[in-house]
Amino acid sequence: MSTSRSHGSIQARKITLSASETVILEKPRNGKHVEIEVIHGITRLGTHDESNKNDLTLAFASRSEPCKFNYPDELLIIVEAITETSYWLKYEKSSEQYINDSIMDWILELHIVRHESNIEKRIIALFQLLTTRLGRRTTDGYLLEHTLSHARIAEIIGSSRSTVSRSISSLRKTDKIYIDELKKQLILPAENISDHNDTFHPSI
Repeated sequence: MSTSRSHGSIQARKITLSASETVILEKPRNGKHVEIEVIHGITRLGTHDESNKNDLTLAFASRSEPCKFNYPDELLIIVEAITETSYWLKYEKSSEQYINDSIMDWILELHIVRHESNIEKRIIALFQLLTTRLGRRTTDGYLLEHTLSHARIAEIIGSSRSTVSRSISSLRKTDKIYIDELKKQLILPAENISDHNDTFHPSI
C-alpha cells in the first residue's frame, strides 16, 4: 500500500509492507538520490549477485537509522520488511555532488564484521552492530526487537546456516547473548559491547 506527497522538489511515497514482504526499489531519474525515512519497523536493503541466485545484504534502515544513498547504476536494490514496516520513499535532486551514502557506510561496517577471526566473533560483532544502530538500551543490555534467520546471518557474515546455528547455540549457553524465541527479540549484554563503540543510536 502506498500514498504520495510533495514538498517542493521532493517527491515522496508512503510504503507499507508486511513482515517478510519485499519490493524492488525503482531507480531514480535525473541524478536524484534516494532516502528511506522509516516511520516504524525495520527494513533491509539487498541486491542479487551476478548469478542472480543469492540475495546479498547491503544495509538496514529504521526510525532511528534513516537511509540516504545514491542508487548504484549496476545494481537492482530490493527492500525487505524485517518487521511490519511503513516508510516514506523520497527521491530528491541534491545540489551536492556527494552525499553521506548510507549503503556505503553499512557495506564498510559489514565488511569489518566479516573479517573477525572466527564465526562466534563475527556473530557477536554483527549483533553489536545491529543492536547499537537499530536497537535500544534496556536495563538488561541492548535490545534488538527482531531477529534475523540463521540463513540470513550466514549470508551476512560469510558462513553456512548450520555453522551459524551451532555457534548461536554455543553463545546462548555461555550467556553471551539472550534470545526470546516467542517475542523474536535478542538481547546483547552491555559487557559484550566493545568499548571503542560508545555511539549508540536509541530508537525513538
